[in-house]
Amino acid sequence: MYRDSVFMAFRRWKKLALSVSLLVIVSCGDSSPTTPGASTDGSPSGTVSISIVDPQGLLAASHARIRELVEQTLDQAGSLFAIGRLSITVSASANRAIAGYGIGGFAPDGLTMQIDIDPFFPALDDVLSDRLPPIVAHELHHNMRWRGPGYGSTLLQSMVSEGLADHFAIELLGAPVPPWSNAFPRDQTEHYLEQARPELDSTSFNRDAWFFGTGALPRWTGYTLGFRIVDDYQAANPGLSAADLVNTPAEAFRPF
Repeated sequence: MYRDSVFMAFRRWKKLALSVSLLVIVSCGDSSPTTPGASTDGSPSGTVSISIVDPQGLLAASHARIRELVEQTLDQAGSLFAIGRLSITVSASANRAIAGYGIGGFAPDGLTMQIDIDPFFPALDDVLSDRLPPIVAHELHHNMRWRGPGYGSTLLQSMVSEGLADHFAIELLGAPVPPWSNAFPRDQTEHYLEQARPELDSTSFNRDAWFFGTGALPRWTGYTLGFRIVDDYQAANPGLSAADLVNTPAEAFRPF
């Protein structure tokens, strides 16, 4: 999930990661699906790195499992995307995980992915097994879209990028629809879409209100509208997956 609130925290994290991260370089052999094609810096191949930032060892017993799950997800996605160069950091962070969910993610550009895991969350093993792979897949789709049309700056662009990312996680992994993509009953979709229409092209829309429910809108309204907009587009264009649509401009999804 894309979270504006972590931009400043992300800057602080980058400094911390240099000193405390445990770096694992994923193999770049010809058989690795994480390295086909050219990386975005123009070199003939990219390198995927996975860092675990856990200075207090709160996730120490799960480090190997975390790496395994991240690598498995990249392996599956590698048949669909030329992932190239990508830096992934997994942090033990209760305050940056999605509240009530135990895990969260952030992709600020095409080369960087941040995953935050609440080490105190109940049933942590289930969180890792059931939620870590879809979060990685979601953020990876953002990474790939950043390299094309970009995540976007308008409400429509943001909703489409989020909707595509969740569809990708579902299509790739068979994951269930996440709660932020089903925040209100389907028969209320048009009601909230009517509220969104005047702001679809705005770059100054209230992101916290649309995506995080800080105002009168339900929490996660923007995520749910984006997911259903992509639903409608795929229904009208059968056979096109979220991977196929990674570079499709948001304008193509505009609801009328």
